[in-house]
Amino acid sequence: MHLPSSTLPLLFTAILLSMSIAAAPEEGRPRADVHQDDRQKYDSIPFAGGDFEVSDPALVPRQLALAAEQVGCRYKHDLKQQPIHFISTENRRLALVFCRSGVSGSHHVFDFASFRTPTLVQLPFTAEKEGFGTTVRPGLITWRREAGVFEAVSGSDMCPNSELRHTYRLGSTEGWVSRVASFVVVRVEVRAKPCGGQESEWATIWEATPWPKPAVVR
Repeated sequence: MHLPSSTLPLLFTAILLSMSIAAAPEEGRPRADVHQDDRQKYDSIPFAGGDFEVSDPALVPRQLALAAEQVGCRYKHDLKQQPIHFISTENRRLALVFCRSGVSGSHHVFDFASFRTPTLVQLPFTAEKEGFGTTVRPGLITWRREAGVFEAVSGSDMCPNSELRHTYRLGSTEGWVSRVASFVVVRVEVRAKPCGGQESEWATIWEATPWPKPAVVR
């Protein structure tokens, strides 16, 4: 069948219109699905309201739960006794999460510099023989807001034994290109833990002193 040439533009327009109408739901669905996936991956966290704790697994923000699971952090079993502590200070948004490993455990620090993808923080820690290394398991962490420091206590339940306490502040690490926000260790202390006896006083074994001017790169 031959159509008049005058009807061809109208026919072509009708075909395009029908194709766009049919495709519209398919094009709209993926965009909606993407937004839905984004909503499913993270929750809002009221850091602006000050420090707060979460002790119910159902209330743990999804992005933090995912980050903890990815690093093998088992936090749910101890959540009632060791709530997750959310902290906002020095332009940093942090979460202290107690993670169990076997019969012992340690707090892990997650940094919300990227709100949707919190990252696990490496903290300075005394090396086995001398100097400092880093660890994600510094012990039980207490945030002392009035002093602006974090205290991390590590040790063993065995006796006799000893405990280490590392004191950190939030600061910045000097670099050739830029400053990097980080945890800075300012003091390391030790105390003895006798069997059935009273714990001794903390004794300082290392304390930071101001760097000499040549050591600071500007």
